Amino acid sequence: MELAVSLAAEAKIAEPGCPCPAAVGFHRLGQKLLFQAERRYAELDGRRLVLRPETTRGLPAQGFTAMTLFGDWPASAWAQLRDDDSWDSGHTQGALYRWEKDRWRRVRATEADEQYGPWYRGDGSIGAIVHAFDGGYSSQSVVVSLNPQSKAPVPQLARRADGGQRLLVLASASLPTGHLFVLGNDSQIPRRDIPCVERFNPGAETGTLEALPLPQQPPPRLEWRSLAARSPSDVYVAGVLADPPEHMGPTVSYLVHFDGTTWSLLDVPPGLWGPEISVGEDGTLWILNDTSDANPAPPRTFTSQLLRRAPSGEWAQVRLRAPSGPVGADVILSHVYVQGSVAWFVGFTKTQRDRVLVWTTSPVAATLTIPP
Repeated sequence: MELAVSLAAEAKIAEPGCPCPAAVGFHRLGQKLLFQAERRYAELDGRRLVLRPETTRGLPAQGFTAMTLFGDWPASAWAQLRDDDSWDSGHTQGALYRWEKDRWRRVRATEADEQYGPWYRGDGSIGAIVHAFDGGYSSQSVVVSLNPQSKAPVPQLARRADGGQRLLVLASASLPTGHLFVLGNDSQIPRRDIPCVERFNPGAETGTLEALPLPQQPPPRLEWRSLAARSPSDVYVAGVLADPPEHMGPTVSYLVHFDGTTWSLLDVPPGLWGPEISVGEDGTLWILNDTSDANPAPPRTFTSQLLRRAPSGEWAQVRLRAPSGPVGADVILSHVYVQGSVAWFVGFTKTQRDRVLVWTTSPVAATLTIPP
């Protein structure tokens, strides 16, 4: 199927990255939607993206780049910045900042491989879930209150009998209602990687840990996964069941859904690899999928595939069409983001990896050009 889109922005970036730009994407801060292109930020203002230089006030001008922004603007907005030199070394360090009145202020340093994400408490206040990703998973994830004066309960992830964290955490998702979902492999049973989700209700310290359903005789490990939650009764996990670490054996595309009570396997097109999922307010599921080009010899190159699952369960492969014509096969999509009923797509061309393009399903008043 073809999907009509408008070109909302294009940006020149200094570090194209491989296989796709790392410091490019969308951040939602309550009612504020920001698009990041390295150290520049544009805000959705009506029907167009507008550069907002003031959103960087208080942040280092060089040497640090935002990894994530989360919270509620302006009352409780947070940003985790990476030290670019540590990013290049493979063990990212940096600092956590908070927006105060009219600028960002540094709160604390972050440790190597720490990654902050939002934990919405359900009462309007915000905490964080902090992962220490090393080797693709976190064996030391903790939920923290960002308000030192708060005495409210904080979720505690399940532990093994020896005191270690039970889940080797892969991803987490938090909802404004206070519901928290944590995806990982269960380490309780040695040498068996059983994908599980631990879910927490609002105000609960203890969660419910549930093994996810698997197809018959699957490969042993869930990899290249993505977790998305639209509501407490509409949660998805997508990924690839593979035989690590060489991935020489068969791979199986994987998709499960939580309806508020039960996790269920869903049919999914074959060939998923590195899926990124997002859910619209009408229940439409978007999957952005990496696919390998027909080039068996190293270096292998990749392209992208956009899939759409309608609320009816019907799948379609999506091709974008701008007013100037179809978005060409030389474009690799790197991100999909859905806010309400509007979808946003970020991509670049194979020949110009430093030129980032942003399309949206909503009409735009003008295309924004973001300088490097």
